[in-house]
Amino acid sequence: MFLKPFLQWNVLLLSALVIGGCTTALPPHDTLKNAMNKTFDLNGYNYTSSTRITKIAFPEDTNATSEEEKTASDKLTSLYLQKGIDVIRGFSFGLNGAINYAGGIQSEATYDLHYNKDNVEISMKFPFLFDYSTKTLYMGRTFLNTIFPLKPEDEGKMIRFDLNDSIISTVIGEDSMKQFDEKTVHSINAAMKEGVIKAFSDINASSFSYQPLNALEKNSGSTKKVHLSLDRNQSVKMIMTITDAMIQKMYSESVITKEIYGSYMVLSDPKQLAPLIEALNLQLDFDFGIGSDDHIVYIQSAINASDKNERFVLGIENTTSLENFNAPKFSLDPKRSGSIEYIKVFSDWKNLFPSEPETDPLADLAQLSDLNEDDNIK
Repeated sequence: MFLKPFLQWNVLLLSALVIGGCTTALPPHDTLKNAMNKTFDLNGYNYTSSTRITKIAFPEDTNATSEEEKTASDKLTSLYLQKGIDVIRGFSFGLNGAINYAGGIQSEATYDLHYNKDNVEISMKFPFLFDYSTKTLYMGRTFLNTIFPLKPEDEGKMIRFDLNDSIISTVIGEDSMKQFDEKTVHSINAAMKEGVIKAFSDINASSFSYQPLNALEKNSGSTKKVHLSLDRNQSVKMIMTITDAMIQKMYSESVITKEIYGSYMVLSDPKQLAPLIEALNLQLDFDFGIGSDDHIVYIQSAINASDKNERFVLGIENTTSLENFNAPKFSLDPKRSGSIEYIKVFSDWKNLFPSEPETDPLADLAQLSDLNEDDNIK
């Protein structure tokens, strides 16, 4: 009597599951791979990136001869080295901007060199916008506006550098100019995608895991986080896979020359790399925040490297956030603000100084007096 309703309920439940589809989450390895493919295929986005040194140590100097001299030398070296290391730890490098691949490629980047330590905070920002379709670089307002002041009517305008200009193209060189073609940018992006996807696909799926989100990752729009930690062999293999795939792709599309390709093949020879790899401790750690639309919205990566005896130690951490997918917002707009040629800025600055030094009126009087005396003598 009660069995029939129970069976009917199970049938309805199974039907709902079939109609609604399977709700089981993908393994973290597949989730990340799908997110990488979708993110690389975007037509544009805004990004915010910050890089800092988390730890650094150098080998001590052991060139002192006597024990007494060695102790004094070690103390002095250690003191100055530690002070230098403390200064380095106070620096961070920021990179914020936008990139748009739809239509003519445009890339905006504000480079931010930041120092914050011991109640001292200094930030120097350099905003740039590059239009690949016209090979034109625009520079926003920086401290250079103080060194090279603009005329009142040009205040607020961006400084324009046309890479087709004969002076700039000569300085950059013909081969380097090729790197600013739109076709080259697409090729490099395709090479990067191919290298990264291959490198992460080659890693054993068991190395990936889902981890709880922290507050910062939640604020970035992440709905799930995939963690990956690699030992020395895995880290070296990942770097070599990404580099090799990129080089092969760029060479096949004539982005790099045969000479560069040949040099890389020699330097990447496993026999030549073996001593370096053997003497190096390397660990890479990644946290990928993935949004509800399956794009990567947050990346935190850490590189920890040292020699075998850990006399040299280096730790670098990078945090990157992505947003405004396929609808990037640019803060620099030369059409709205106007622009001025770099050569005019330098010319105006040069005109502030006289080409010839003005004569001293007192010196002229003295010279005239000497001439009069000579005439009287005659």
